[in-house]
Amino acid sequence: MIGRLLVPTLFLTAVFSLSACGGSSGDGQPATGDVAVVFTDGPTDQYQRILVSITGMTLIGSGGQVALYEGPEITFDLLEMSDWADLAFNTKVLAGRYNKIRLYVSKVELVDLVTEETVMLDKLLANGKIDLNPQGSFEVSPDYTTVIKLDMDAKRSFQVVETGNGKLQFRPIIFVDVFQGDIFLPDRLVRVFGTVEAGSIEVGDSTTDPTDNSFRLCDLEFVSQTDGPTVTDPSDCVRVYADGGPSVFDDTGSEVDFSAVTGDERMTAVGFIVDTDDAEAFVGLNSIVLELGDRQPGDAGGWATIQGVVTTVPIDCAGDTCFDFDPDESDPAVTTRMQAGTRVFRADGVELTQAEVDMNDGGSIDALPDIVPGTTEFYAALVVLSNDVESGIVKGVIDTVDTADDGATVRLNVTTDVGGSARVCVEGDTDIVNVLVNDDAVTIFDLIDPSVLAEGSMIEAFGEATSPPAGCDMVASQVILQPPIAMP
Repeated sequence: MIGRLLVPTLFLTAVFSLSACGGSSGDGQPATGDVAVVFTDGPTDQYQRILVSITGMTLIGSGGQVALYEGPEITFDLLEMSDWADLAFNTKVLAGRYNKIRLYVSKVELVDLVTEETVMLDKLLANGKIDLNPQGSFEVSPDYTTVIKLDMDAKRSFQVVETGNGKLQFRPIIFVDVFQGDIFLPDRLVRVFGTVEAGSIEVGDSTTDPTDNSFRLCDLEFVSQTDGPTVTDPSDCVRVYADGGPSVFDDTGSEVDFSAVTGDERMTAVGFIVDTDDAEAFVGLNSIVLELGDRQPGDAGGWATIQGVVTTVPIDCAGDTCFDFDPDESDPAVTTRMQAGTRVFRADGVELTQAEVDMNDGGSIDALPDIVPGTTEFYAALVVLSNDVESGIVKGVIDTVDTADDGATVRLNVTTDVGGSARVCVEGDTDIVNVLVNDDAVTIFDLIDPSVLAEGSMIEAFGEATSPPAGCDMVASQVILQPPIAMP
């Protein structure tokens, strides 16, 4: 196992031409390694859609830089990924050690949740170029796939800048995890949509064989992409493992068994990314739900991801469990049906029971809308409940830095933006990042020394406020130092 390299920080996109450090493959050709990019998003209760357009993504090392993607704009909806992650693309790059990720964002389009008005942000800080400088470097190797997870916090990435005109400013807050070895993304469900490769289905009768009940999913598509060219290669495949007993649903929404999986069939597989020894696949997926059939956004037919709020207490309905689900908090709620195999998870990857779905829970469902002619029902294969988006947020200026009542924990005494006060405590595993903005780039530095949290610093802190230790109002999981943003 190579293990997990955690790199918390911020992101955007751009890409240049190939050239980087690396060894030899043994046949005289430069060695290459697979890099898979996964996008995900933190929740927001303000926007209906957040369409982000990127033109490229680059890895930078001591020997130069290599392109993960470069080409026409790719546009994707961040809010399609509020409660899970999407596998965007996989590419081979020169093996070697890298210490920076650079991206370019060309524009952002926001659709308001209530008014449905659209705001286009195309004048971006540093022309949309952001350099991400992680704590330490990571290596791309021919011996394993490197998975890069880019997690944008939609709630914190869009601010009204006080310049007299009340304009929105895009200041992207994106945290990055780099996973390598045999453990990938343990805390996030990942969606993969593609075609079951004919002849790849393996069925066994022993749970000791990792190839039991598995298949390759190829010809992959980026689920949340709304515009732009196809970014995946048809030959890129994921090995989907089903020996853990995933729930399987056919294209009518009915629960079926694994024998219904056939070659050349379109499918959405949802589960957790893992390593694989399949030489024809760049990564594996331990599946928890398999959805057979096409996938279309909205009401165009096929499986869809629908966000909203549970508006009633779940009840029995002819042997299933039903609740009303309001897709956008304004339209009439829709009856949603959970069959025996419908799985329920929290957004952080913890499995729940159907009994834990309750009124006023927010989140997403993966469902077939209107599968029964003449009715309006969602047949849900998966329910993912979001964490609370309102708790544990402090923004303001540090007045003093001292220690909490235990005499050891660093405590930040903050005057908040609304004139209040808050005692924010910082522990050893708190992620601390410093955001620097200039004309060339937005640069994010991962800092591990709490001594950088000096008096007078502007901060945003995010963490747990329900049961903090004595002398603290909140224990921070993330602290972002940010200078004032000057408008052009």
